[in-house]
Amino acid sequence: MENVKYCQSCAMPMGDTDEMYGTNADGSKNTDYCKYCFENGNLTQNCTMEQMIEICVPHMLDSADKGMDKEDAQNLTEEKAREMMREFFPTLKRWKKQGMIFTFKLKEGVSEKDFLVASDEIQKNYLSKCKGFICRQLMMIDSAWTDWVIWETMADADNAMKQSDANESAKKFTSMIGEVVEEGLYPLERSY
Repeated sequence: MENVKYCQSCAMPMGDTDEMYGTNADGSKNTDYCKYCFENGNLTQNCTMEQMIEICVPHMLDSADKGMDKEDAQNLTEEKAREMMREFFPTLKRWKKQGMIFTFKLKEGVSEKDFLVASDEIQKNYLSKCKGFICRQLMMIDSAWTDWVIWETMADADNAMKQSDANESAKKFTSMIGEVVEEGLYPLERSY
């Protein structure tokens, strides 16, 4: 079962064909998520990992006899299913801690001092209050800044980005940014 492709949200095995794949905004198949978790480019459930586990427990119990040997299937309890999912889910893309990297240059005329004040404000008034925020580092190399933020989950990072347009500190911070050099959201593999 090494080559089994699992939904990166609910851990459902997606089989050998693309019929179980979710859909991107353009209608193409999304190979990371199943059709129940991802539709039209969006996750279908706004939930925590623990809530997703509760959604999945009955399905795991119902399908245990299909994917396990007979003895293991008979011994599978709700609590054992929860325990297995709590161990496996943090390895899935949606529930793995995420590192958001944003490298940019300041707009012409924006001073380093004013920018750092705005950075302190977005940290205090917005980021530190967002669900799933873990930590943030701001670095400057030559004339490029890198803002590195760690989130509990991809969903937390996505929600913070979507809601930032409504926050005055976030608007002030982004108004000072000129050329974007790099941006991305990457699964955190290890933390030392």
